[in-house]
Amino acid sequence: MAYDLFLGCVIPARLPFLEASARLVFEKLGIKLNDLEGFSCCPDPTGIELIDHKTWLALGARNLSLCNENRGVMSLCSGCVETLKGVNYSLNKSKEIKDEVNTILQSVNKSYDGKVKVKHFAEVLYENLDKVKENIVKPLEGFKIAAHYGCHYLRPSEIINWDDPLDPVSIDEIIEILGAESINYDLKLECCGNPVEKSDEELSLQMIDNKLCAILKAGANCVALVCPACFQQFDFKQRTLNKEKDSNYNLPIFYLSELIALAFGYEPEDLGFRYHRNRPNDLFKTIGFNT
Repeated sequence: MAYDLFLGCVIPARLPFLEASARLVFEKLGIKLNDLEGFSCCPDPTGIELIDHKTWLALGARNLSLCNENRGVMSLCSGCVETLKGVNYSLNKSKEIKDEVNTILQSVNKSYDGKVKVKHFAEVLYENLDKVKENIVKPLEGFKIAAHYGCHYLRPSEIINWDDPLDPVSIDEIIEILGAESINYDLKLECCGNPVEKSDEELSLQMIDNKLCAILKAGANCVALVCPACFQQFDFKQRTLNKEKDSNYNLPIFYLSELIALAFGYEPEDLGFRYHRNRPNDLFKTIGFNT
C-alpha cells in the first residue's frame, strides 16, 4: 500500500513535527509514503477559490497531475484534502470544465484526467484500524480526549463523502482503539474560528474560547485534531486568551498522528512536543503516563 504524500504549506513551513509523527506512524503500519517533487500550495479553499475559481481549479489539477502514475494521494491537512477532492469533483462533473483546465495545463506540459484518489490521513488510518490496533504497545490510559473534527474534514459532505458530517465517528473510534477515552462535549462540531481571524479577530478568539470552555467543562484533559489550521488555533490562541481575557488555559493539543505514535511506543522526544505551545508534560505526570 502506498500513497503520494501531499504536505501542503502550513505543516512543512510552521509545524514540521506533525509530519514527523505521521511518517513514524505510517512506516510502522507498512504504508509507504511517496515524496514527489513539484507540489505547490493546494491552493487554500478559503482563499484563492473565492477570488478566482478557474485559477483554483487549474492549480489543484496541476498538483493532482503529478500523481497520475500512482493514482493515490494522501494529505495530512483537511484544507488540502478539501481542495484536491473539490477539484476532482468539479472536473469530473463537467467535461467542459475539465477540457478548459487541461488547456491551461498544456502551457506547463501537464494534463489531468480526474482519476487520482484523494484521501485524508485519518481516513487511511480508519480504513486500517486492525493494523493500528496490532501495533499498540502502550495504551493511552488516562487520556480523556476531546475530538475536534473541524470544518474541512467533514464538509462539503457531497465532496468529502466519507464520514457523517452530522454525526462523525472516525476520530472518536481511533481514540478508543488507542485505549483512551473519547469525551463528548457541547460545540463538538463547531468551527474553531481559525478562518474567521482574517476578517474578525475578536470573533475568532470568542469561537475558540467557547470551544475550550466546553471541552474543559466536559472533563477532557486534552484535544485531538487532524488539521494544521485547527492545531494553530487551539495551541497558539490559548496564550492569547490568557493575556486578553485573564483565563488560565493550558490544555495539551495533539495531532491524531502524535497520539498514535505515543501508543506505538515512540518517545515524546521523537515527536517534537517541545515545539508545542501547551506542552503535555504536566498531563503525562498527572495521569501517570510513563515516557
